[in-house]
Amino acid sequence: MRVAKLAYLCAFLPVIAVHLTWSLAFVTGDVDGCLVYWGYCHSISATGREYPEFFVFKALMIPVAVLMMLYWMSVYQWLMQLSVTKASASRIRALGMIAAVALILYTVTLGASGEPWALPRRIGAVLYFAFTSFAHLALLYSVSRQNELKKRLGKGSQHLARLCAVLILMGVISALLGYLWPGYRNWDNAFEWWFALLMMGQFILVGRMMAFTKFEIHLTVNAH
Repeated sequence: MRVAKLAYLCAFLPVIAVHLTWSLAFVTGDVDGCLVYWGYCHSISATGREYPEFFVFKALMIPVAVLMMLYWMSVYQWLMQLSVTKASASRIRALGMIAAVALILYTVTLGASGEPWALPRRIGAVLYFAFTSFAHLALLYSVSRQNELKKRLGKGSQHLARLCAVLILMGVISALLGYLWPGYRNWDNAFEWWFALLMMGQFILVGRMMAFTKFEIHLTVNAH
């Protein structure tokens, strides 16, 4: 199986899921019509808090988290074949697995009423975004340390480096605006949508690098 397809699923399925649940929330009247990638609109979480989109969000995002676990396990095998040290590959896999588990935590607690559920929901969201980004940064660092490996991956590592730089810059700008500009609270949801969308690009770029190296995983059965 070409693992690049798994990486693409990890990128596109979350985007489809949140836009689908936003559409359902709009149709049912749970959210107002607005442009989510602009100011004065709803957060991603708002798309999956109420019924029936509550069920759709969970039914889609929990499998996505499982696919991301498979993705990070595949990344580990891929990096090992590329002669990345086992310690580095294991660290990247651990960061990615934490992110996937955090996504499950966030998804399960989304829509649950009561303040006790608010903290784990926030923790899940923060850890998912942070550790997914950290894992891809660690992957980029491991690849960039080897000139021969960078050549084998073509321009994929360069594109990933640019995307990681954009995400870091977005995070810094958002933090500064949140601290310096009171009106930023009307725009932070749009930032969340843009950050999430761009972060999915990391999976696509890693998938392209996997495809470039023709990385495959074969499942076999021992008949004896």
